This record gives sequence, structure tokens and C-alpha cells, in this order.
Amino acid sequence: MPDSSADLAVKVARNVLKNTLRVRPGENVTIESWSGALPYSTPFVNEARRLGAHPMFLYEDEPAYWEALESGTSRQTGKVGSHEWAALANTSAYVFFWGPSEWPRAAELPEKQRSGVQAYNPEWYRRAAKAKIRGARVFLGRTSERSAERWGVDLDAWREELLRASLVPPAEMNRLGKRIGARFTRGKAVRITHPNGTDLSFRLGKFPVQLDDALVDAEDVKAGNNMASIPGGVVGVCIDHLSTEGTVYGNHTTYPESGPVTGHQWTFRDGRLTDQSYDSGGEPILSAYGKAPRTGRDRLGFVSIGLNREISKLPMMEDQELGAVLLQLGGNQYRGGKNASPFGAWLLLKDADVTIEGRPVVDAGKVVA
Repeated sequence: MPDSSADLAVKVARNVLKNTLRVRPGENVTIESWSGALPYSTPFVNEARRLGAHPMFLYEDEPAYWEALESGTSRQTGKVGSHEWAALANTSAYVFFWGPSEWPRAAELPEKQRSGVQAYNPEWYRRAAKAKIRGARVFLGRTSERSAERWGVDLDAWREELLRASLVPPAEMNRLGKRIGARFTRGKAVRITHPNGTDLSFRLGKFPVQLDDALVDAEDVKAGNNMASIPGGVVGVCIDHLSTEGTVYGNHTTYPESGPVTGHQWTFRDGRLTDQSYDSGGEPILSAYGKAPRTGRDRLGFVSIGLNREISKLPMMEDQELGAVLLQLGGNQYRGGKNASPFGAWLLLKDADVTIEGRPVVDAGKVVA
């Protein structure tokens, strides 16, 4: 008999606390959750106690949040009191089921009402890094009927896939990600091909490898990368954004907040995007591209390969599917690159071939690095 959602939620709590955050007896564990995620977040309380830790649960109420935005008091949602800062400073491990769950509602509100709602974010992460907190951001807090409708997915199937993907051992993705990362570090010339006509080449520069393996270890904490994504599973690197040549045809749906996008086609000449088209859902991308500053918007800036064997159709996490190749157009400065463009879009290739210096890394969608 397959596991129920409740059974899976308990297993996820166990995996995240024990294997992602490596919670030890006597440590303080803070669990923060939006109301829609309570079936998945409350098992973390019992699991923390089972490990001998001291859990504290923070509750974010979805209706109260939207009432604040709609009544014009949204700026108060972006402020943090001294009591919460004190709790953060005394926390060893932090689990955040981030929200709001019905996030598409924000698009219906004027910018003035939405302003300030996340003003605390930079300070929160600065303090968390300073306190050397080991943290995990769990995507289940973003799921709801409204968000499932935006992306055209079945809510129950979406949640179950998120749960199962959150059970993949971090150590497994860490080993695979480091093998691919070593190839990114040692090699320069990359070629991506696919039977659908894709033939794209570019060069890698001297940029740091970005590994999201759902593991927070001492190396991550020291580097300030102390918040893992759950589920996790992707390794990528910025590229020499002047070097791209060829055409790529995306064959996997992508899920920006505007809604699903299919049938991506990008062509590059002399490092610049010369043509782009989409079968469906691409209008917001074309509009944003047209409004963006010209400098940097037409450069390919990032490539990644998925590591999570349980992912096949997860909105905003499609890049984590094992063997999937993501290519990002536009700014990459936040990933450690040199392109500061505010524009960004991405496409995904499934079952592709990827070589570095002529040696395969991905063969027909299978990681062989």
C-alpha cells in the first residue's frame, strides 16, 4: 500500500531534520509555517522532539496576511519585532514553509498595497548567516488551489510529488552534484544537442559552481549558503555570456509566475540573442524583454543540470529534474556572474546531450559525469 500524504509528511520531517539540517540533541529548532501548510509542517515538531531538540512553532495566518494587504497596512507585514530577532539569534536550525500559499492574488492588487511586504528579507538572511543558522525553505507552503490553477497542475499530484522529491537523500545529490561541478570547473567548451534540432555551444568562465543539494553542511554555513531549498537538486554555473552560438529548442514546460510556457526557441549569433519565440505563454517574457535595458538582456548567462530523481513536473523546480538542462537568459550577477541585467527568462531541455571539452556529461538525459 502506498504511503499516504500524512505518512510522507512525517518522513519528510525526518529527512530534513536529520539529513539536511543534522539536528542534534539540545539544539533549538524553529519551524515557521503558513496556515495552508500545517499538515506538512506540524510533523516537524514531533520529529524535532524525537531527536532530542527543542522545537518552537511560528504560525503565519494566510487570511490575516491578505487582509493586511487589501486594507492598506501591508508595510507592517514587512517589519520584524525584537522578540522575533531574539528567537532567530537563539536558533540552531530553522525550517520555513514559506508563503503565501495563494500568491497569485498579489497580481490583482495595486503595487502600493503590495509594497513593503518583504522588506525584512535582506536583514533576516543577514542575521541568519551571522548566527550560523542551518535552514531549510520548504516549497509546500506555496501550494494552493489558486496557485495550481495558475500553473495548470493538479494540486494533489503536485503536493505528492513535492513530498516524494523532498525525501531524496541529500548525500546522494551532493555526490552527483560535485561530480558535475568538477566537470564545470575543469572544462571550458560546452556543447548541447538534441534530436529536436538543438545545437548550442558556449564557453565557461571562472565562476563559482552553484550546488543546491538539500544539504546544509559546515562548508555551506561558512560560505553563508545556509538555507537549503526543499526539495533540492540542481548544480549550475555562470557562463562566458559573450560566447554563445547556435539554436536551442526547449521541450519542457517552464513555470514563471505569469503561468506555464511551452515551445521555447532561442537563437544566438556572436553571443547575442537574435531570435526568440514560444508556442504558448511567452507573451509576458516578450513584453519584459522589450521593456528591459538593452545591455545584457540578450546574453545567455547560466546553465544547470538537475539532480533530483523524483521530479518530473514541479512548477518553479522544473530545473531539478534529474538530467534536465536549464539555460537562463539575461542577468546572472546574483549567481556570481557579471551580467547585471534585470531581465531574466529560462528554458528547459529534457533528454539532451551535454558535452564539456567533447566528453559527455549528460547522454540522452542520463547523467554520466
